[in-house]
Amino acid sequence: MKRYFYLINCIIIFSIVINSNAQKQTFDNGYQNGNPIVPYVGMADPHIFIFNGKPYLYSTRDLDSLAKGRFIMPDWHIWSTNDLLHWKHERTILPTETYMGKSADCWATDMGWRNGKYYFYFSNKNISTGVMVSESPIGPFKDALGKPLLDTGLTTSKEYDPTILMDDDIQKTAYIAFGHHRDDDPKLGYYIAKLNEDMISLAESPRKIVFTGTEDVLSANDKPNLHKYNGVYYLSAGSHYATSTNIYGPYIRRGNSGFGKFGLTQQAHGNYFMWNNQWFHTWCKFHLGKEVAYYRESYLTYLHYKDDGSMVDDTVLLSKHFANGVGQYDANWDNIEAEWYMAGEKIKKGENATGFEVKSCLNNGYLYYPNVRNIKKNATLLFKINPHLGGRIEVRKDSPTGSVLGIIDIPLESSKDYFIYKCRLQNTEGLQNLYLVFKGETNKNLFSIDWLKFE
Repeated sequence: MKRYFYLINCIIIFSIVINSNAQKQTFDNGYQNGNPIVPYVGMADPHIFIFNGKPYLYSTRDLDSLAKGRFIMPDWHIWSTNDLLHWKHERTILPTETYMGKSADCWATDMGWRNGKYYFYFSNKNISTGVMVSESPIGPFKDALGKPLLDTGLTTSKEYDPTILMDDDIQKTAYIAFGHHRDDDPKLGYYIAKLNEDMISLAESPRKIVFTGTEDVLSANDKPNLHKYNGVYYLSAGSHYATSTNIYGPYIRRGNSGFGKFGLTQQAHGNYFMWNNQWFHTWCKFHLGKEVAYYRESYLTYLHYKDDGSMVDDTVLLSKHFANGVGQYDANWDNIEAEWYMAGEKIKKGENATGFEVKSCLNNGYLYYPNVRNIKKNATLLFKINPHLGGRIEVRKDSPTGSVLGIIDIPLESSKDYFIYKCRLQNTEGLQNLYLVFKGETNKNLFSIDWLKFE
């Protein structure tokens, strides 16, 4: 029997070495436009953070697409990007760099930051949580304690799968939440505690998070995630979420930001984040019970908030252009929804009768749509617009002050109806980076934009 287990361990270690060496070529050279974010690397538990204006992705890795009965996760990975399309592999963090030592159980992570230092929180399977520190978001990282920050027995739950929230109060108070929640087991749950200024010790004993409400979500899962929007705290597990006006709760069960497809379930570990005045959701898809049983891949889409604060993953984009992902467009599409912008100033998204739109466009504001493919020379661009106070849209190339490709004058209309406006562009054929720049005689809302498309 001992020989049998020795042989199994040798096979696992050999598989880790072979796959790790094979992955290095993909990491060095690979990027993917669209979904999956990066293919063929077993990217799981993706968490994207914006540091100094630049997105960084921290992930776990599923080693073997044919693994049965367990996850084999030998290391963690850091990626960076300038556009959420092209990803550069920055660093591999090994468990031997931490108190864990040799391990194939490098579970989910999260990030914190304070006073110019970056803190990488990691899970030792479902046993404990550690923390590493660096002066750069891409490392190198050093184990800050040489032992767990959250050790077994701290609570009646399990001390793993951390999430960090840096609050927006004057002190920028940091909190850590963690654990495994189950409605049917009172011993299990999510716990939360304030972190000290040093980010590597607890300022208080963890408190158990209480859920209320009847919505059929958050009944059983690990990997909680915290973020804040419009003064409300959102606690999610996968794409299921609850909200509270108090960081400690209780949290009201709200719903699913997704709709079950593309892995948008309670197991869709990931996070919600904002960049350039646009919200996004990144998550991974489980294949449990399928041919690739313990192998995950990560996705990305736009996220919108309803007027009541409900979160909605962009179902139109996912249904029609899932593989395309965010940040690139095709002039042959039926519509480019206005809310699919990649950057915006002096604008506001919101609901309309059919979904979402850019509801408020102010003087000198703009929307940015990069990488629009297949544009014909001197194309005609159509807009569906609710005029409000009227104004004009300048279609510019490459920047808000770039060359003007076309101008649309939008007159003041007394009705609240939508109208179709056309603009003939003076453009070259092919790929374009387009800015829509708004001009008007007032600092109030000039117009709303539902969609744009090329005729």
